[in-house]
Amino acid sequence: MVKGLLRSAGLAAAITLVLSTVSPTQSKAQNAQFKGWAAISRELSTRLAAPGAPFDLHKFVPADDLDELLGTWNRFGDEHTLQNGSPNSVSMVIWRVALSGFAKSVAGSCGQPRLTFHERFLTTLRRLCRWPAAEAKTDAVLQEFWFSVMGYNAPQSEYAAWREFFLASYASRPAAETIDAMTLAITMNPYFLLHR
Repeated sequence: MVKGLLRSAGLAAAITLVLSTVSPTQSKAQNAQFKGWAAISRELSTRLAAPGAPFDLHKFVPADDLDELLGTWNRFGDEHTLQNGSPNSVSMVIWRVALSGFAKSVAGSCGQPRLTFHERFLTTLRRLCRWPAAEAKTDAVLQEFWFSVMGYNAPQSEYAAWREFFLASYASRPAAETIDAMTLAITMNPYFLLHR
């Protein structure tokens, strides 16, 4: 019996030690909420769209009212609550489908723009559309594209990992395929999708 108690006490101490070493940022990530479709649409429009011409990103949501499953602010009296903001398997599939459509529109804009972009982003996109040419792979072009889509929500290490991945894995792939994957990788990044 004493051995059983000591074993239980040792197990409890080990569990306590492990739990005490979990960093606060890890626990925050587990409790993170989506920003919501409206917020993501607003961010992308603010960063990429021509002034006064926000994107209609609802066309990328696979069915009517599914955007409510991506995080929606509801109001009841004086209370505002975020509904469906917790990441789950269903919402991740919807995010993936919707943002894939957006990424394909960005990549398809190498010829005729499918969305109304502001001039600075359009200039960056045209440079990136020369991929796999060396001038499309410069740090200046990649960084401008990254910050145009991501904003300043992610640490520099996220950009570095994204850049290295595409320079290595997409080195000789066509521009449309590369830009599609680049855009999707940025927009599916937790630093982009989730509240901090």
